[in-house]
Amino acid sequence: MKRSIYYLFSAAALLFAACTAEPVIDDTMAGFIPGPTSFSAVMEGDGTKAVIGLNGDGKPQTFWENGDAISVYSSNDTDLSSAAGHKFTTTLSANSLEATFEWDNEGSIPSGNYLATYPNRTAGRGVNFSVSPYRVAAVDIPKSQTLVAGTVDRKACPMVAHASEGSNNLEFKNAAALLKFRVSESNIVAGRIAVDAADAISGRFRADVDVTTFIPTLVTYTGQTYYNYIDFSLNDNTALASGTDYYVAIRPTELTSDLKVYLNGNLVKVINKSQFSEIKRNKIYNLGTLTTPATPLEKVLFFDFTVDQSSVDPSESWPTEKDKAATNQSGGLRCPYNLYGVQYLFTLADCTGASGRRIFWSNTNTYGHRIVFYAAERYFGTPAIEGYKLVNITATSSRLDNTDAAETLEPKIGIVSNIVASKGTPTYVSGGDLQTWAAGNNHEAYNYALSDTEGNTVYYLYAKVKGAVQTLTLTYIPI
Repeated sequence: MKRSIYYLFSAAALLFAACTAEPVIDDTMAGFIPGPTSFSAVMEGDGTKAVIGLNGDGKPQTFWENGDAISVYSSNDTDLSSAAGHKFTTTLSANSLEATFEWDNEGSIPSGNYLATYPNRTAGRGVNFSVSPYRVAAVDIPKSQTLVAGTVDRKACPMVAHASEGSNNLEFKNAAALLKFRVSESNIVAGRIAVDAADAISGRFRADVDVTTFIPTLVTYTGQTYYNYIDFSLNDNTALASGTDYYVAIRPTELTSDLKVYLNGNLVKVINKSQFSEIKRNKIYNLGTLTTPATPLEKVLFFDFTVDQSSVDPSESWPTEKDKAATNQSGGLRCPYNLYGVQYLFTLADCTGASGRRIFWSNTNTYGHRIVFYAAERYFGTPAIEGYKLVNITATSSRLDNTDAAETLEPKIGIVSNIVASKGTPTYVSGGDLQTWAAGNNHEAYNYALSDTEGNTVYYLYAKVKGAVQTLTLTYIPI
């Protein structure tokens, strides 16, 4: 027996409603009271769901797409702690304002109060009807979002709906807000929305659902990771089309810092916190047409070493194992990383006079994908950019060796300006003093706020105790 949820969107208000069917009675379980077999649902305006197109009046309009799925939870489900939601999926031959969502299981979900989520969640239940407000855990605003012209990342815009016992009306309400923008240039392939570290705008949140209005509020909760940025790009990493609308989903929150927008790593717009102090749920904020200044006031470059080297270095010049390249040559070995169409050079160096070549970009099952300081006193030089100086480094740590799950080694990493012989002491940059990193595969981020640096100059991550790095975020400002 299949169970259906019917949705109908209106063109102007983005509302949808449904026909109802006679309830199916399943009396095979003692005390089981079946719930309704269909739900009539309404979605509030400024929709952030599915494909956003234009109707005949030129206004935004939302469509369902083939394969859309939601999760429905009943307060009378037997396992309140871990049961996954009841998944309903639609099959459509074309995008539509009306869709039928069907449940493929036999029988009926139990009667009771209902909470429903879009998109469908694969996490455990994480729904609590016994508190006020109701709680829905594991609601995601992704830190990496895929842009599509005129639409939003389908996994980035969660909605929550509620129906009281005896009712078959689900009222979906948006949990996110949207930032809308265009680009004026033809070479933009990626960007970032960023605020200060105190503001969480992406990650895995809990939706607290008001028991009267059923409006969801995304809050932080214990055990989850949150981010102060959102990265965006097209699915195939091609350039964004100029003059085309794009949307990024963001967590509604009160900001304590300015909001910055980057394109290809260059700062293109700053919105003062006094002008944009609160991001409100179910709103679309138009950032306008973004243009890269002739001299950007800041460059923030994100380098990911968890990918394959060939994706960023067609020449494949990086050493991938210890003792496989002359990284202990004078001055180190320079290796390219192509980012946003620009080639940036990193430097891999052993201490002067070392016999072993012990720094490399691993691409093996033994070490995984990461920059490996396989021995102490190894150096990893950052790119020097003409007209800019390096002012901040954020490094994400990794376990040194995939084969050693119980690794207890605590790396010690600092930022220095020179390479010296073994047992020597390099010159630490102001703000780059040694930090002791946690042992193991914790993926923690370690920040170095640098001062008194010079333009067009290489600075090095220096391993006093060996370790590994997964990602680097480098911030440069004009000299």
